[in-house]
Amino acid sequence: MSMRLLVLGLLMEGNKHPYEIRQTIRSRNWNETFKLRDGSLYYAVDQLREDGLVEAAEIVPVPGENRPDKTIFRITDAGREAFIKLVYQQLEQNSYPQHPVFMALPFVRHCEPETIIPLIEKQITCCEERLTRLRMIYELKSPYIPAGSSMFVRGCIQFSETELNWLNEALADARSGKLFEGPKWSAEQIEAFRKEMGF
Repeated sequence: MSMRLLVLGLLMEGNKHPYEIRQTIRSRNWNETFKLRDGSLYYAVDQLREDGLVEAAEIVPVPGENRPDKTIFRITDAGREAFIKLVYQQLEQNSYPQHPVFMALPFVRHCEPETIIPLIEKQITCCEERLTRLRMIYELKSPYIPAGSSMFVRGCIQFSETELNWLNEALADARSGKLFEGPKWSAEQIEAFRKEMGF
């Protein structure tokens, strides 16, 4: 996920303070999909400013002692060009399936099933809760959000539905003990297969 693309895209809609950018992300529920940290958002704005892609549109004094002024940013012409390039670059990227459980699965056979099963159950609960939120968001907002945003939410729902099915399969295999089985082949058989296949 490109924070630069996110910031520039939201500034294409109008001038904003970084706090407003963060609130817009939350109000559109993008935080359901992207992990956003305030520090990375403010850093991205600073970098975009240094690169001449955004600039101060307005500086608003903030009442109170020792409180910094509020800088409202706008996108520059160079920022608009960079934004279009970033959209194209994002669409050209290949997708690689990612899930925090993926890296652990090959090694669960070395662990205690009594510990693994509740962890998978927790993943399922989180996924179900996310799906409920996403479906509600889609139902409430799809009639009036841009078509691309609607497709984005639908994609998140479909990915989450597939994830839920997969997690339920993993849970069934864990409960049956199948998930904790070791290799079906000996080390010698694996090596022979690798040589035969040219790996």
